[in-house]
Amino acid sequence: MTTSSNDGCSESPSEAFERALATLLRESFARGTEVEDTWEVTSPSDLVPDWRISIEKTSGAAPPDNGCDFVDE
Repeated sequence: MTTSSNDGCSESPSEAFERALATLLRESFARGTEVEDTWEVTSPSDLVPDWRISIEKTSGAAPPDNGCDFVDE
């Protein structure tokens, strides 16, 4: 994965991954997708490790009922 930043600061691959994951979670939550779960990510290749990812909501926020008034922070 190659990333570039518009502000001139370079970020590490870990920082880019964390930023992309946070964006995915926020946008999924805003669309009402249930993302709290444990996910198994496997690869058919022995060269790529398998991963277990647990996503746990840590606050009581809830998306609005009508789905179109979500505030993007």
